[in-house]
Amino acid sequence: MSAQRGTVVVIDPARHTPELDGFNRIARTSPLPLTYHLPAMHGMDSLQAEDMTTARGVIIFGSASSVNERLPWQLQLEAWLMPHLQRGLPTLGICYGHQMLAYMFGGKVDYVFPDQRKHLGSRTVVMNATSCWPEAEGELLVSHNEMVVLKPKDMTVIARSDAIIIDGLAHNHLPIWSLQPHPEATLAFLKQHQLPLEPDHSAFSFGQDLVDRFLDYATSHPI
Repeated sequence: MSAQRGTVVVIDPARHTPELDGFNRIARTSPLPLTYHLPAMHGMDSLQAEDMTTARGVIIFGSASSVNERLPWQLQLEAWLMPHLQRGLPTLGICYGHQMLAYMFGGKVDYVFPDQRKHLGSRTVVMNATSCWPEAEGELLVSHNEMVVLKPKDMTVIARSDAIIIDGLAHNHLPIWSLQPHPEATLAFLKQHQLPLEPDHSAFSFGQDLVDRFLDYATSHPI
């Protein structure tokens, strides 16, 4: 199969409000067509019907769910996803997606604060160079009350901040990357999460560049 053909599968584990604006932003810039799936709201039928032989990558968005809930849709999603991860399908996990990937490979997720309040706003994240991204430092938007507190043995920390030690992970052998912040965030994301409506432009541009670089990787690297 040509490296220029195929789709990117976008999984939105939203429980109430789909992240349509973030998806549309990615769709407008992606070199590959996207498909969109809402397993928490509508079940696994659309993912199970997806022709994964043509998939070039997977992006997993955030969610109000916790990976520690072990709800039926979470178990089904993880069971569906794992074979594709193991065969080397490029995957980007964001917020809940970051925590889910860490959990699936043996990591541990717990609350950021003892009172379970959210970490809201933006923070400066320092990123190590990977095969997907160069070494970089920039501002990313955040909205989460849990974090990865123990990394899997087969993953390496690739992003850190003053607030969160494990702000991003990469698998040591597979093309899997994850970020606790929201690089896909848009103005609609800010409104939904009741964040300030006039962020520094870098809070969007730095993160969106990370997503675009993942899409470029998925496009140009055959599985």
